[in-house]
Amino acid sequence: MANRWQTVRGNRGNKVAGRSATRVRKRNPSPLEPVWTPAPAQFGVGVHHNVAVRMTDGTVLRADIHYPTVPETGAPAPGPFPVLISITPYGKKAPPPAAQIGGGATPYLIRRGYIEVMVDVRGTGASGGSFEMLGAVQVQDGVDLVNWAARLPNSNGRVGMFGISYLAINQILTAAAVGPDSPLKAIFPVMAANDFYRDVVTMGGVPHMRTVRAYGAVYSLLNVVNPVLEFAKRGAHERPRAGGLAAVRQRGRDQRQYFRSMIADAAGGGDTAFDGPFWDTMRASDVLPAIAQNNVAVFLVGGWHDAFQRGAPLNYAALQNAYAGRPPNAPMEPGQPLSDRVQLIMGPWYHVSDLDGLHLHALQLRWFDRWLKDDADAGVTGSPIRFQAIGSRTWFKAEDYPFPESTPTRLYLSEGGHLTAEPDAGQTEATLRYAVRGPVSGRSLEQWTLGMGSFVAAQAGRQIRYDLDNRRLQREALTYTTAEFAEARLIAGPVTLTVHATADTTETLWVAYLDDVAPNGASRPLTQGALLGSHRALDSKTTWYLPDGEVLRAQHISTRAAAEPVVPGEPTRYDLDVFPTAALIEPGHRLRLTLTTYDFPHLVPTRPARQALAGGTYRLRQGGDTPSSLLISLADPSAFSPDGSPGNE
Repeated sequence: MANRWQTVRGNRGNKVAGRSATRVRKRNPSPLEPVWTPAPAQFGVGVHHNVAVRMTDGTVLRADIHYPTVPETGAPAPGPFPVLISITPYGKKAPPPAAQIGGGATPYLIRRGYIEVMVDVRGTGASGGSFEMLGAVQVQDGVDLVNWAARLPNSNGRVGMFGISYLAINQILTAAAVGPDSPLKAIFPVMAANDFYRDVVTMGGVPHMRTVRAYGAVYSLLNVVNPVLEFAKRGAHERPRAGGLAAVRQRGRDQRQYFRSMIADAAGGGDTAFDGPFWDTMRASDVLPAIAQNNVAVFLVGGWHDAFQRGAPLNYAALQNAYAGRPPNAPMEPGQPLSDRVQLIMGPWYHVSDLDGLHLHALQLRWFDRWLKDDADAGVTGSPIRFQAIGSRTWFKAEDYPFPESTPTRLYLSEGGHLTAEPDAGQTEATLRYAVRGPVSGRSLEQWTLGMGSFVAAQAGRQIRYDLDNRRLQREALTYTTAEFAEARLIAGPVTLTVHATADTTETLWVAYLDDVAPNGASRPLTQGALLGSHRALDSKTTWYLPDGEVLRAQHISTRAAAEPVVPGEPTRYDLDVFPTAALIEPGHRLRLTLTTYDFPHLVPTRPARQALAGGTYRLRQGGDTPSSLLISLADPSAFSPDGSPGNE
């Protein structure tokens, strides 16, 4: 390594989960079993910047290679070491807080015997080529990088991948494409999507337009800033000028045009407003079986408030099904064979989060030590799902998803704003009028700005929580509330709202929020879902059904061909996929369903949809032969074998 790469002594402080090691916070104990003690740091950190890596089509990508060094001399340590790859579109030198999504080298792992490679996605940062978000060419780049990394000096020939968000989806797509004999042995995707279109771009066919616009603006800015940062970095390393300032400005224009075209098409009701070819390459759900065929170990981390809240448990179920030879889109069967190559941790976290002090780097070290260093002591035993529920610090354990410990429980929307165990005998109607906007939901605001507000505040030593009380959202909305819970219960798993209603327009929009109401009246938001009425057709191949034929988890087709206008005056059924959650409901608390027609400011129907929605009045049916109802998964908390025992990671 020394004769090929310039050695640069690492001068960065040891970072733990994105926080300076000088900042002390009580750790969230590891839920993994058995207890495992990480190896001590043995090495220093060296780095070589902007190494040229030529792809199959001749395009040159640029990588920063961080490697273990001999502390006394700064020379590269002899190894051999596994190689960890992170492929980012946000710039391998992205400034904070963008670095929290973009990733970055982790001295914690490097000092314990790992080479880390940070690569700019083609068309971004210092890499050549043209950008296409999660396109097929980018997936091939991932395969090329894995094979190249396995041959690096001092590599042991085994490769892992890590990173959050876009970097996590990239891992999944790459792991599916590498083939069964690849050097890629394990990945650690944090906050990864299952289906980009359904998880984050839209909710029930309604675009998250402002979120997409904000993402595009930040992304375009970073692709002007990052080439400048690359050039300004001190040292004797190569400085790719990419054609100089004019080329940097052109790259910024190209990025802006990419997102502007997509956003304009979606806003106008074009093809990108529907599921279809544009989104097909970003659908992790389609490729998960190939990961099992390639025998790649996957450790998933997700959040109940994450932008990809819906995706993490579906990824887990699909991977376990694939390893068991079952259909990937089906619900798991209780007691089916489980693979220790698939693990899931979830908690009440946003997209950008310190995971309430969970030592993420230590979890990564354990996972990679097991699969890249054959350390049997680092193996994980017991239940492969560990989760913390909203409102609880206890770690709960499970094996299958949906959770067989939870009982699907139907609550009926009843006259007087009640959620009841039995439907009203006679049918009544509640009126809901379409409104474009209304009060802001704090949880939604934070979820669809990726948790940046609370994260930045936490880094400054302040605590700001937007998800503590949702009462303002309930003005001019329909609300339905249960009686007080006599005993503690967990809501854990899928949630479906079935609405029977008539409308006087050819389009409808339903937005549902589920809250935990405390005795003092505070209404803590738990989860939400939405559905554009024309997207109501269910995909029978991917929707999960109960034995009686009722919907446990709804998945809509959402293609242009499947879109069907609402017939004014005709009774119509709508099944809303309210995103899955886990929440502890204390005795004396109640559940409240809030039903509106907006999630302001994030859900923005397309222009044609807004025209069809204008002035609409909906009459929701309560009781009778076609009662509207909420299906939730309820469990006794003790059914999940809660385990608060600390680990050392």
